Amino acid sequence: MTKDISTFLKKRAFLEESYGRDMVKISQSTAEAFEKIHPKSGTFGQAWISMLKVHENIGNQRMKFAATISDTAEDLISLSRHIEKDRKKIKDAGMHYEKLVADSDLLLEKSRQKFESTNDEWNRALSHKQQEPSQPTKKNLFRSSRTPFQLDKIENDCRIKMDAADAQYKAQQKKSTQAHAEYYETHLPCVLRDLKAVDDECNVALRYQLASYAYTFEQVLTEDGIALDNEQGQGLRGLIAKIDRDADWLDFVRLCTERGKRIQKSDFSQYENRLSPVIQPNGRVFGVPLEQLAEMSPDMVPDILKICTSVVEEYGLSSTGLYRVSGTNSRVQRVKAKFENADPNPISDEDLSDINNITSVIKLWFRELPDPLLPSASFQQFIEAAKIPDPKAKVIGLHTVINELSDAHYATLKFFMCHLDKVQTNQMLNKMSAPNLSLIFGLTLMSNEPDIQQQQTSMHDTQRYAESQLQVTVIQTILENYAAIFEDE
Repeated sequence: MTKDISTFLKKRAFLEESYGRDMVKISQSTAEAFEKIHPKSGTFGQAWISMLKVHENIGNQRMKFAATISDTAEDLISLSRHIEKDRKKIKDAGMHYEKLVADSDLLLEKSRQKFESTNDEWNRALSHKQQEPSQPTKKNLFRSSRTPFQLDKIENDCRIKMDAADAQYKAQQKKSTQAHAEYYETHLPCVLRDLKAVDDECNVALRYQLASYAYTFEQVLTEDGIALDNEQGQGLRGLIAKIDRDADWLDFVRLCTERGKRIQKSDFSQYENRLSPVIQPNGRVFGVPLEQLAEMSPDMVPDILKICTSVVEEYGLSSTGLYRVSGTNSRVQRVKAKFENADPNPISDEDLSDINNITSVIKLWFRELPDPLLPSASFQQFIEAAKIPDPKAKVIGLHTVINELSDAHYATLKFFMCHLDKVQTNQMLNKMSAPNLSLIFGLTLMSNEPDIQQQQTSMHDTQRYAESQLQVTVIQTILENYAAIFEDE
């Protein structure tokens, strides 16, 4: 029975794991596809994404349940092996005692047959002695006859053999009786007690495992019920109730109106006005020093960065893997060429179909700066501040170095950190927290001085890795303390 139950639980665990894994997979893929196709979907989109998250949580719960009942099945298999081992040991002992009794009965039967055989021989000798005449007659003169002395000797030998067989038979009868008594009074009760003890152990363990399975099953059903409907309004019913059809319709109309305006040639003046300061005499926007671009903008922030980040904030804050997922290289290069050629509409509706194209343009622009956003001259100061163990002192150290930056670098850093702060605020949707963003921009926004970079070619890999981790720490600390470093000023 234990084997049957463990087999059932194994199959149940497989089904639950497959169900949970497929549920998580389909929920995640559906959410990613929906967010990619419908970046601005209003309350319905938010409710639908949250509902998919509920299904993902249910899938994760079912995989945990599968792991639990799989462990229970393994415990039952181990119990079955232990019980079978003990039962076999007891069975072998019982068969040994039964064999002793059977061997005793077999010896008793042989002793009885031997006694009966010797008794028959003695009776024949005695009868022959009584029938033999004491004096031979002439008629029996030539017949082979024994003397009375010989007949007495034969009869005496047969009697001795019979007495010995009788004594052996009685002794074996006593041993057989004793063997039967020991078996029925001692060995058999002991075997039955041991079997009952093993059966009790199996019963207790089996009941415990089944009770554990029942409790786990009830718990997962309860968790599913809470996921479907709870007091916090995060269940399916509560999420459906949050859908505001009228608000979604107004947002849809507004979005269509804005997109319609963008495709009209007469309304391109807004982009032209925003792009005109970016245009350099040689037509370049990428690979131009930050100070040179900043001089063309009243707030010292290059217009290309403001245009791209505003598009990302409007259409992509809910996109999963924002800045982590790369765009299509051909489209990225096409948008770059539009900026370089002062195209009045550098970001078209086709480019908006994948927001990762725009984020890749931003990263490419930062990488091609001759001097990074956090200047090479301040690299070591930023690294030393990142090494400070005390968190508050670390923020103060970075704040001090940032205040010493030029106006162009300071204004652009503040603007871009404000943008990344908006990205991490929506991390429940885009999965991009401050640590994730810092891993992406740690090496993009910082680099060492050229002479030190040459020394790094001989630097040990471990040291180079430690330095890169400090660069990530710099960006993460600035981003996590954005308000303290910038907004209080």
